[in-house]
Amino acid sequence: MPITFTNGLEPVFSADSFNDQKEHVKRIFALLDNETAYVNILQTPLDNLVASIDTRTSELETDYNSAESEKPTLEGFSVVPIDPNTGQQEIDPNTGELVTNLPDGWAAAGFIESDISNIVSSINSYQTANELIRTNLAILKTFITTADDTFKLHNDLLSGIREDPPQANVKPTLRGLMGIVSALHTLENSFGVSFTNHLEKVFGTLFTGDLTISNAQSLLNINPIATTYSSLTVLTRVNEDPFEETPTAIISDINNLLGSSTYATDVLTHRDNFQTHITNDTNEYNIVVDKLDRFVQSFSISGYIDEDYYKFMYTDVFGSQSLKQIINDKDAGVIE
Repeated sequence: MPITFTNGLEPVFSADSFNDQKEHVKRIFALLDNETAYVNILQTPLDNLVASIDTRTSELETDYNSAESEKPTLEGFSVVPIDPNTGQQEIDPNTGELVTNLPDGWAAAGFIESDISNIVSSINSYQTANELIRTNLAILKTFITTADDTFKLHNDLLSGIREDPPQANVKPTLRGLMGIVSALHTLENSFGVSFTNHLEKVFGTLFTGDLTISNAQSLLNINPIATTYSSLTVLTRVNEDPFEETPTAIISDINNLLGSSTYATDVLTHRDNFQTHITNDTNEYNIVVDKLDRFVQSFSISGYIDEDYYKFMYTDVFGSQSLKQIINDKDAGVIE
């Protein structure tokens, strides 16, 4: 049988107690209630970086497709017609000359099918490099935009715009870090430890992440395609009649399409730089948690050694020689 609260029953409060709350506390509560208390100071540059990734990816894909659209025709030029009866290259019965699929100007200039094949091979190499850059750009984008993992989660938790990590994903949050650092500063002060700005360390991403983003943006500001494939007019040049250049010149232009041979790996280097923020912040978090634990344990041991019953465990059971000396010095009045 369900229990029903007695109608009108409520705690006893002093008069106007609910109106005693300070105005700034009320307003902070309202901001938290509306999830508008915090901002991610890195969000705008991150959004700009993602937009640049999308732009470069689209440009690369468009250029890849331009090359892909010409390849069937070029590949067709390189196919040698075979006589089904002889199994040899087909011969024109009227002229007695070998039949080819080559453009007239190309053949007249003395170039052959393998020269076309070499051009197609260069196009394939360009497309492979183009595709690798797009793959790595996608890896970088995923790393900085995936909500429940990687850099975005880390950054959102530090910024406070996300309160808690996903279930089973243990990561420090703004609330936890502020509490831990505040407690550690208080204890360090009471122990006479020189002040260290732990906030700057555990929230390192928020202090230095803009430089990491800026460096990645600098790479994205460079177009990996120094010259687009479509601007080379490869198919038009191969079809020129008379053909007055060389296959080597066309191949050279294709091979120089990408402005940098390291662009793809550079993208992943910047992904690693974002990972470094997570690693460094996590290391600092572990350091402050460990320090806080040691200080709390110090106070705990200090309380135990005031009474002989508990002190016995430290002096005669598991205390190190150094700890025993401290206890002896305290008992002798040498130290407080």
